[in-house]
Amino acid sequence: MSKQFNIDALRFSLKGTSKKFATHSAIRMIKLSMGNIRILDTKEGKETILIIPDGPNIIEHYFSLIKKLEKSFRVIIFDLPGFGFSTHNGNYDYSFQKTNQLIIELLDIVQLPKVNLVFPCAGGFFGLAFTQAYPEKVNHLMLIQTPSLGEMKKWTKRIVPNYLKKPYLSQVLMPFVENKFANSWYDYALPKGVDGTTYKSVALKAIKNGATFCLCSLTQGLTEEMDTDLSIDASIPMTLVYGTIDFTHKGTNFESILQYHSKADVIAFEQCGHFPDLEKEDKFVQLLKEKIS
Repeated sequence: MSKQFNIDALRFSLKGTSKKFATHSAIRMIKLSMGNIRILDTKEGKETILIIPDGPNIIEHYFSLIKKLEKSFRVIIFDLPGFGFSTHNGNYDYSFQKTNQLIIELLDIVQLPKVNLVFPCAGGFFGLAFTQAYPEKVNHLMLIQTPSLGEMKKWTKRIVPNYLKKPYLSQVLMPFVENKFANSWYDYALPKGVDGTTYKSVALKAIKNGATFCLCSLTQGLTEEMDTDLSIDASIPMTLVYGTIDFTHKGTNFESILQYHSKADVIAFEQCGHFPDLEKEDKFVQLLKEKIS
């Protein structure tokens, strides 16, 4: 494992990130072998949905969606290490293997043998990798704004600045630019004319209060996985939802996800940007109800 992630771990420690997490009575911190993971668990529901926020979004961005989902499902949502108030101890490297281990530990703690995954964008690759490794633990895989790794490689080249791809240097620089990135991201990710003030205020308030946005480390970890075959058992239902007017994914071929699951249902949300689950909450909740039973 590369040691640049130790820089992140040192920053979390100095910043006291995992100690500044309580904004909701259902949120708690879970201690795992690789760090402290912040989760919100609604506890009740026949079927459980496990969600990872799409950074710089954090758990707080999903409060409205959770209220609608919890009427029909148990919802567990957690910030990935290095995002929001979740931290790692330097032993997490954003690889598929380490993330699989993290999810398994989390499921053991909440005592769930099987879940429905709702993983957006880059997180969708973690969902695919987990489903591939532990098919018996996944009832339905729901991806949001996730193309193939090949398409994501093009996206990363186009969107992520080169200096954030450089180990060590980027980990040192990230604390000085994460506020800027969190602020500007919504201008590109949301459709033109959509007011992103609420998205921005939640993200920036969190960062001000100790949250982090380790985009560089996530990018570097996934870069090491770009040649991975993420094909999964076609008997496991899979759905991909994508927004059609996400500027950051202009030209991305979302049908490319079919190389991992030929029977996946690919659904376009028209007039929607990078966050179809948050931008079109009612439509997304209805889709989940139809897909998960």
